[in-house]
Amino acid sequence: MTQVFGATPEPATAVVQRKTSLYGAASGAEQSPPGMLRPAEDPPAGSAFGAGAVVPKVSGDPNQPAYLRGPVALPPELLAAMRDDVGGVPNARPPSGASRFGWGLLIIGGVFLAGVLAYPAWRDRNADMPAAAVTAKDEAAALLRRDDEGTRATAIESLKRLIASHPKYVEARAELLVALCLRLGELQAESEGLRLRAEQIQREMGVLPPDSLELVARGEELTEVSRLGVPLKADVTRLRDEVDALASTLEPAPEVEPAPALAARVKARALHAAVRASPDALALAERLRNVESAPKVWSTLARAEFVLSSGSPPSSVEQSKQDLEALRDADGTLLRAHVLGARMALRQDDKASARSLLDVVQALNPSHDVARKLLKQLDASGSRP
Repeated sequence: MTQVFGATPEPATAVVQRKTSLYGAASGAEQSPPGMLRPAEDPPAGSAFGAGAVVPKVSGDPNQPAYLRGPVALPPELLAAMRDDVGGVPNARPPSGASRFGWGLLIIGGVFLAGVLAYPAWRDRNADMPAAAVTAKDEAAALLRRDDEGTRATAIESLKRLIASHPKYVEARAELLVALCLRLGELQAESEGLRLRAEQIQREMGVLPPDSLELVARGEELTEVSRLGVPLKADVTRLRDEVDALASTLEPAPEVEPAPALAARVKARALHAAVRASPDALALAERLRNVESAPKVWSTLARAEFVLSSGSPPSSVEQSKQDLEALRDADGTLLRAHVLGARMALRQDDKASARSLLDVVQALNPSHDVARKLLKQLDASGSRP
């Protein structure tokens, strides 16, 4: 045998022993080299290790390192941790992904079922109002159809008392906003009428002779118009603030609510946007049209109020005028449709149609102050509201 340069010759017995050994197996006379573990053996019955556990076993020489001396027993803490990992069940396996997915579906299904069962109670949370409160709200809404200031004031006071007793009654709060917006629309129309009348008087005074009695009369009329306009402007400002504050309490609507409450909320918001000439007024009126029943009373009135408040073009005025006519054909006792129609006619300088509609209003309700004032202005000068 050729010897590698610098290597120490091995004993012959060692050479023979290595040649006759199986690959990877040690002979009976061969000692395991330090730092190498011998193959695992099954532990004896009753051992602290379970069946099939891997236990390192080597020679029991006490002079060897601890990891080479006999079976090694784990501390009780580690044994307890091992038992917790398998749930205290021998040969248990950790839960598979499919099992976790199944439990997740069960949990989600339980939450969904609980939501479905709780939804009717949540949806109808405002539907448990006392019968007396519902009756009071309906009576106030019926009073608003008469459309005169005295009756409307009675309805407003009734609704305010109802809301004080039932702050969460959405339908009553919405009906109060409707009543206040109707009043605001009238005040704005009256204020605009006085402004236009003052401008007309000033134009007439500009062409009259300086010393004429007619000029003096026009001057006195202008003074009276200006006197009436000052408190009216203050009333408009105060009422605008009130309706804006009330409308803000109706804006944060829930995602789902009972149909009557939804319709009342949308009606109030649409009418508020209309009299305030808000950019989203037409969108709200269209939404109201989709939720209210025929003959689409309040969506038609909201559109008309917006047209008159915003100074819409003649094409919009004509379309709204036709819609109001159709509404009057469907409900001839709705006085607001007659008043708005008269204002539309005056906007188009159609005095005959305006007078005809206002005469119907006064015949149905002699206490209607707005109709009386419009007829007076029509008789005096034919100015637009």
